[in-house]
Amino acid sequence: MTNWKEKYNELTDSELNKIAILRVMECTNGVIQHSFRDKSPNALPVEETRATMKFSMSCMKNMAIPLKEETITFKPKTQELLRRTRELYISGVKQGNQEDFEEFFEISRVSAQVCGIQRLLDAKKILEENVDVFPPGTLNWGVSYLLQFFTDEYLRDFFESKKISDSSS
Repeated sequence: MTNWKEKYNELTDSELNKIAILRVMECTNGVIQHSFRDKSPNALPVEETRATMKFSMSCMKNMAIPLKEETITFKPKTQELLRRTRELYISGVKQGNQEDFEEFFEISRVSAQVCGIQRLLDAKKILEENVDVFPPGTLNWGVSYLLQFFTDEYLRDFFESKKISDSSS
């Protein structure tokens, strides 16, 4: 298996900021799609579900994220990582190849961790301010999904560093 942590750690802060935006967007889309397919009480109407899917899939296929005043693009090295991730996703998730699924999940974990919580929260804010396709509050679903990749200790330290405390303490 490729050392994905090493590959992501080689990227610049600018590229990691872009990946964080992509990750929040694609994970939000994934949660929206699963909610719709599972007929969840939180599922969006079919029109909104399709709109988020169309936007997200277009961004991933074109490796560009159109914002209100700019379009985010990725450097060739980052595009290569993203293409390989997409190949593993298709093989592992869509086609059932267990080895590729495990590698895809490893990339998901590593990319979230290398980006870090603050960068993911900043990405959510950028998307909220610059992309109208995601209904209010839904980008939180993508961030919540990504939080699974952080240890309890990491989360505790992050929130303590932000002077956020548990109100039940």
